[in-house]
Amino acid sequence: MMAKGSRIFPSITARLIVGLTLGTTLLWCGATAYSTYVSRHELNEAFDRALEEAARRILPLALDDVLGHETDDGHAIQHFIDGSREYFSYQLRDSTGRIVLRAHDAPLEPFAGTPDPGFATHGRYRLFTNTDDATGLTITVAETTRGRQDAILGAAKAMLWPLVLLIPLNILAIWLAVRSAMRPVSRLSRDIAERGASNLTPLDISDQPRELRPIAVAIARLMGRLRAALDAERAFAANSAHELRTPIAGALAQTQRLIAEASDPRDRRRARELEGALKRLSALAEKLMQISRVDAGLSADECVNLIPALDLVVADCAKTLDDPGRIRYDKPSGAKLVARVDMDAFAIAVRNLIDNAINHGAPEGQVVVGVEPVRVVRVVNKGPIVPPEALAKLKERFMRGESRSAGSGLGLAIVETIVAQTGGTLELFSPAPGETDGFEARLTLSPAQLPARAPHL
Repeated sequence: MMAKGSRIFPSITARLIVGLTLGTTLLWCGATAYSTYVSRHELNEAFDRALEEAARRILPLALDDVLGHETDDGHAIQHFIDGSREYFSYQLRDSTGRIVLRAHDAPLEPFAGTPDPGFATHGRYRLFTNTDDATGLTITVAETTRGRQDAILGAAKAMLWPLVLLIPLNILAIWLAVRSAMRPVSRLSRDIAERGASNLTPLDISDQPRELRPIAVAIARLMGRLRAALDAERAFAANSAHELRTPIAGALAQTQRLIAEASDPRDRRRARELEGALKRLSALAEKLMQISRVDAGLSADECVNLIPALDLVVADCAKTLDDPGRIRYDKPSGAKLVARVDMDAFAIAVRNLIDNAINHGAPEGQVVVGVEPVRVVRVVNKGPIVPPEALAKLKERFMRGESRSAGSGLGLAIVETIVAQTGGTLELFSPAPGETDGFEARLTLSPAQLPARAPHL
């Protein structure tokens, strides 16, 4: 069962891009958080030093202003009155806690509580308090914490804003890097996909990276063993079929002579049964030779007109029938069937389609062989409808329908192998299009300008 993550990101490239982007983003956010924490600590120290320095600078001025001012109301230092809002706010209290001097924007009441000398935070204020030992006057300089928060927030934003541009650039950089790194994987995958029953050439592993070389070597060895096994299987099938042809032909000839000479009807009937079995065995040997040949690969280097081969096959099939008129050949005048297909392979494919239509159709039904101008050959016969579930399996080797006629179950499999090697298609219909029963095999050849391609495993 495929994992959930594999369904969401089926591509290794996509997984790497998403994973690395999320990883770098989280690392950047973590670095920003740590930098913000450090910046907050450093900024607080800097602001506190500035607050302390301001208090020590303002206190002498405040003392001079208080000693020279005779009224009891709290007022601002004359030198600091300019109508603008100061960054710092301050209050000067006497020993009783009464405010004798304050900034024009400072509250009329003492800052929350009576802070001891040193730093303190009350509400929205950061305070520094210092007392003059000679006069007993105490100054408290206040700074709103909002200014510090704004500074820290601005620093954090300054570090986070580049991330908005960094993410797409990071995705692009990762994609370029991953695509470059995955190029050998893609090439190896493409090379493996191009291999098939008719293409077992060794893989090129000369420039594979160290991580992929063991895989490539193992696949190359496996393909070598598979090629050797298939070659041995094809050689065995071809040699066996070839060696069987002579003794089968001899036995068939002797059986036919026995039929001619036998006077007892029972002996003649048994001899005819033996003749039928030998003919089926001969047909099977012929199919084995054909399938061995097509498995080895049949290709053409140039385009050819296949009409002469089709004419010859149709005429040869008609000669084998007691009623040659049972085969109807529908060929438009001047028809051409040009494709990049080996002529012998095409003849084998058409012969098997016609034999299949004759053997498994209605005993006296007509077989129609038609040529269409779009590189299509149709073979249609009369007969019972083939169920869809059986129709889908007829292209497999040794698979037969429900017909009682003798057969090896290899004919359509041979045709499918040939069309797969040449880039064509084989379509099966039952009932035949436009009919209420019967069977149609439609062979579509590949365009003449396209090269032959091997089937994929």
